[in-house]
Amino acid sequence: MSHTIRLNDDLGVIVLRFRKDIDFVEVLAAFEELGKIPGFKSGLKLVADFRESTTLLDETDVHRIAHYLKTTDDEWGTTKWSMISSANLTYGLGRQLEALTNWCHVSTHIFRTVDDAANWLDIDVPMFEILYLTPDGIPAGKQVE
Repeated sequence: MSHTIRLNDDLGVIVLRFRKDIDFVEVLAAFEELGKIPGFKSGLKLVADFRESTTLLDETDVHRIAHYLKTTDDEWGTTKWSMISSANLTYGLGRQLEALTNWCHVSTHIFRTVDDAANWLDIDVPMFEILYLTPDGIPAGKQVE
């Protein structure tokens, strides 16, 4: 798998990082894992970081992902998902996903940079700090040194 998932319970945020080549199977597997992580509860926010990945997705895949997300919308409740990608293709597909899921409880938005995404999640911690405080390999809630 080319992704990692970490819950930062203190912030109420799940950080999903994609790396390498990602396709529909990878994205769907990651989204299915989200609702099964220990500590998952309705209202958690999500940061999906695509900056270290190359997408092999196409428009059909985005429609399939949107359909899947609609089936899990009630599970997540009213919340926000922030996606970050500087790659034009991933950014464009993210914009399409926003449009396809705009009626959901989960509000999604894609940004080109961490700075652009800084405060969109409506918590008192800017995006760069969320990513710093939730690194791979360190359990959520532990102190980063």
